[in-house]
Amino acid sequence: MKSWLVSSLVARGVAVSSLFVVVPACGSPVEGTGNQTETGGASSSSGGTSGDATATTTATATGSTTGGGSMTEGMTSAPTTSNGSATTQDPSDSNTGSSGEPSTGGPSTGAESTEGTGSTGGSSGGTTGAIDETTGTSTGEGGSSTTGEPCVPMPEVCNDVDDNCNDVVDDVDVGGDGICDCLNIALFGNKGANPSAEFEVWLEAQGTKVDRIQIDNTPLTQQIVDKYDIIILDRLIRTYTADEAKVMQGWVGDGGGLMAMTGYSGAPPDVLNPNSIIAPMGISYNNSKGIISGPVTQWNPHPVSEGITSVTFLGGFYIDSKDDGVGQNTVVGTLPAGPVAVAQVRADGKLFIWGDEWIEFDSEWKNIPQIKQLWVNILGWLSPAKFCSLPQ
Repeated sequence: MKSWLVSSLVARGVAVSSLFVVVPACGSPVEGTGNQTETGGASSSSGGTSGDATATTTATATGSTTGGGSMTEGMTSAPTTSNGSATTQDPSDSNTGSSGEPSTGGPSTGAESTEGTGSTGGSSGGTTGAIDETTGTSTGEGGSSTTGEPCVPMPEVCNDVDDNCNDVVDDVDVGGDGICDCLNIALFGNKGANPSAEFEVWLEAQGTKVDRIQIDNTPLTQQIVDKYDIIILDRLIRTYTADEAKVMQGWVGDGGGLMAMTGYSGAPPDVLNPNSIIAPMGISYNNSKGIISGPVTQWNPHPVSEGITSVTFLGGFYIDSKDDGVGQNTVVGTLPAGPVAVAQVRADGKLFIWGDEWIEFDSEWKNIPQIKQLWVNILGWLSPAKFCSLPQ
């Protein structure tokens, strides 16, 4: 800037240092692609890396001073451009001002803005950020976040949050029995002919929520199934429509766990009712050989069959399975008539289809200890991924 301009500004009480902005030459390691605004001593900036910088600088100062018996008001605008070299154009500088009688004082404000764009050779991408020099905080786009907080381990509770920071949600098992205390389970339909109170009490004793629903003609909706992690088909009272079957199919695919039992009387509804829900997913009960009985002692390796050697099977049906292009079927247990336990992985969810209902009856709970273990295995395998892990 020419000396006459400096002298003039000093005489008018303007801080000359606020008018100078250092513009980097080509290749200097500075931040570019950014905006800087400074008002009243606080500044913020946003920028990325810059090698070749093209910058436009506008400095504006307004103020009033007291002293020497005069008041000076002025505004100075000085555009400066640079592209690889320090070139200053000041013929376009303009000054306006007025003077008057002595004044008792007044505010002084300064504003400075810098805009620049650039890129570093040999690199791609960019970072846009903002830094508040007054508070020391920063935010950014296109880069790593500085606002995240580390996970602080806390006692795990049933709240849909990974409290203990082990990457598993709601893995609460106070009794240590292998059943998650946070599962929401629905039993569809009525109970079987024999008492099963011990089974239901056992489920609820784990801290697990258990509801018996669909004991009337209430339509099956998305809102109903979304309340639960696992659904168990007990003695269904009706067949379900194709639309209701699609609701269940979507719920399983999104991560739900579905189990089915049957064989309550050997009559056609024991096959038709559950098949209206599960057959569209490639698994169905087959009564062409009538009712069949066990016990089941032939088990294939699978998480559900772990530790199981013999389980009651009285008056049930064998199971057909086919490839529907989505589900992956595994035969878990068989009788001479055919498969009686089939597991399916379907997208993010799972199904376990059992051909009988005696595993829920109190008499079997008392006499066949492996039945309880079978249920532990079933519920553990059907539980949603990364939720309610079983003790190892």
